[in-house]
Amino acid sequence: MLVSSVWRERSRWWFSAGLLAGGLTSAVVAVALGLLVRPVVRPVPAAILVAAVAVLVGLNELGVLRLRLPQNGRQVPESIGDDGPRYGALHFGFEMGTGVRTYMTTGLPHVLVLAVALCATWPQGLAAGLAFGAGRAAMVLARYAHRDDGHWDEQLTAYDRTLRLLLTLACCGVLAVVLPAATGTG
Repeated sequence: MLVSSVWRERSRWWFSAGLLAGGLTSAVVAVALGLLVRPVVRPVPAAILVAAVAVLVGLNELGVLRLRLPQNGRQVPESIGDDGPRYGALHFGFEMGTGVRTYMTTGLPHVLVLAVALCATWPQGLAAGLAFGAGRAAMVLARYAHRDDGHWDEQLTAYDRTLRLLLTLACCGVLAVVLPAATGTG
């Protein structure tokens, strides 16, 4: 659970801004690293690799496979909350927004990072980073908007499998459009 300072008054907006900034930062790093690899890995093999990883991660999301995907499986330190309601929330959001300092409950961001690194232009990569941060922020704001009696958490647990299916299908749908365009075959 997130530290309580993130939920208070304006802190959630600072936290959300941190999530967006973290997503953008990860996208910049992914595109920059991808530019080093792209001269070696041509567009069609890159798209095939992204599609193969997407299939494996999708099967993992649906419970067909059990993959142990890389993650930095630890919590963001609660001491960040000591930095105050604004900076602490911004800092905490940034760390979660990068997606590299926290537990990942889904493997779909791995597909996103690979696709951004191997196939995205700068504008596409930045849009993907913003979308990642915005997706995380949407969860925070949706949770905040619900009453605080555990109902939201219960509903999230009850619909976890359906949400995983929908998000996996959405990811595959985006890749079905993006990958052919990235290879010049679409």
